[in-house]
Amino acid sequence: MSSTSSEAAIPCLIVGAGPTGLALAAQLAWFGTPFRIVDRSLDRARESRALAVQARTLEVLDSLGLGERLVALGSSSTRIVIHLGARPVAEATLGHVGATDTRFPFILFVSQVETERILTEHLSSAGVGIERGVELVSFENGDTGIDCLLRHPDGREERVRAAYLIGCDGAHSAVRKGAGLEFAGGSYPEDFVLGDVEADGPLEPGALNPFVGAGGAAIFFPLGSPTTWRVIALRAESRARRFTLAADEATTGPLSLEELQSVVAVPTAGAVTVRDPAWLTHFRLHHRQVARYQKGRVFLAGDAAHIHSPVGGQGMNTGIQDAWNLGWKLAFVTSGWASPRLLDTYDAERFPVGRSLLRYTDRVFSVFTRALSAGRIASWARQLVVPNILPRLLRGPATGSIAFAFVSQLRIRYRGSPAVVEGSPRLRAGPRAGDRFPDARVVIDGRETSLQRAVVGPNLALVLCGDPGARNDAALARLSETHAERLRIHWLDAGALSELGVREPAQYLVRPDGYVAFRCAGSNLDALTRYLDEWFALTSGRR
Repeated sequence: MSSTSSEAAIPCLIVGAGPTGLALAAQLAWFGTPFRIVDRSLDRARESRALAVQARTLEVLDSLGLGERLVALGSSSTRIVIHLGARPVAEATLGHVGATDTRFPFILFVSQVETERILTEHLSSAGVGIERGVELVSFENGDTGIDCLLRHPDGREERVRAAYLIGCDGAHSAVRKGAGLEFAGGSYPEDFVLGDVEADGPLEPGALNPFVGAGGAAIFFPLGSPTTWRVIALRAESRARRFTLAADEATTGPLSLEELQSVVAVPTAGAVTVRDPAWLTHFRLHHRQVARYQKGRVFLAGDAAHIHSPVGGQGMNTGIQDAWNLGWKLAFVTSGWASPRLLDTYDAERFPVGRSLLRYTDRVFSVFTRALSAGRIASWARQLVVPNILPRLLRGPATGSIAFAFVSQLRIRYRGSPAVVEGSPRLRAGPRAGDRFPDARVVIDGRETSLQRAVVGPNLALVLCGDPGARNDAALARLSETHAERLRIHWLDAGALSELGVREPAQYLVRPDGYVAFRCAGSNLDALTRYLDEWFALTSGRR
């Protein structure tokens, strides 16, 4: 078996080319940061595991010019028709739910296959190739770099030195295991089945069709391709069963069409028949998280760091947000635009998000499965709540707004991060340091646009609010000279301040991931200058 060695170290080696790894690669390419991305699979997945793309993810992809392209491939206004047995009892529309500070005020239903395809094509257009069939065999995490051993499809082994190794390689992550990080948590006892199928019965075309009854549940999602429907169903008897699964035990297995039909028949009262399957599988759900997302020069993102119930369609979206938080920091550090301690904020910011998500989805999932139990109280609750109370809740605007606040990921914030600072004097209103910078139609730099499209880019953005006549041109010139390659300055028209909720002169420093790094009131730039000098002074590692 032959072996080769790379001549020079690369800044970043990404392991895993799913949505998380592809998003990280796209951001590094955005900055022009050299990297390699490898995946042991010879081809990308053709089965779509995730169907929901949230508003915050669409904003991220739109930074690359991909948001509206993905929207065109999916459905952004989806009806939901809830059935009790074979009888439809409640109906609502999941779509534009009243969010006013985003260009994507909806949940987009689109195949994960399409999300991966668009990201892959974007990387290809930027001259980035995904090295498929390449497996990470081992690595050594050193103080100055990581020595990695890769195995190619022909058996050839290659030694690669990277400044940083990022594991985006899923629940069975080789990077996580090689770093010796425990994947603490457990497995839900419920047994699920999944099928991409054609189906006949009382199904509303183009709508989500959940069925509950007799202690079972089945949800039919409008898939479109390669089949009309995806059905995910819970066995009626599975709560009485208990499974003990190791962290690395497979969660999927073969499933016959006859078995899927028998599971679906329970909650649909035999009214739905499935046929012509494109994909059938068993699966069980885990709830696990590593204790930390970084160990030395190794980072974990996406399912390699956390897995949980699919409540709210958060899995793929959370992984992409992990990548988007980490990517710009890697780009700044490897370019010498920031100290390596900026990378420590990745765990500080993203670990709490993963922990909160696991807790929330665990509670919701537990309530859901208890409600499906076969007891008399649960049966009475289904008969009362589903046809009588649930329709009123679904039609209420407050319900939609509360649900959207959670699932959209627009409310995620990093106020406790060490790299997030409220300057002095403090602003009395408006988004705070650590919050997502909102979006709205505004006049900025003399032209009408949206806030995020004008401000968010592969750089820091200083947004100045107030009277341009009060600006300190000398101080701005010094900032521009000192941080020329990584700072862009924008003036927000006074008439647009209300969109931010700001009523006084203000300074906002917006990060490349769209979050506020620093803010303060007034036009004096001394506090901002001190913040930039602390976190973004040029280092000797600059390329």
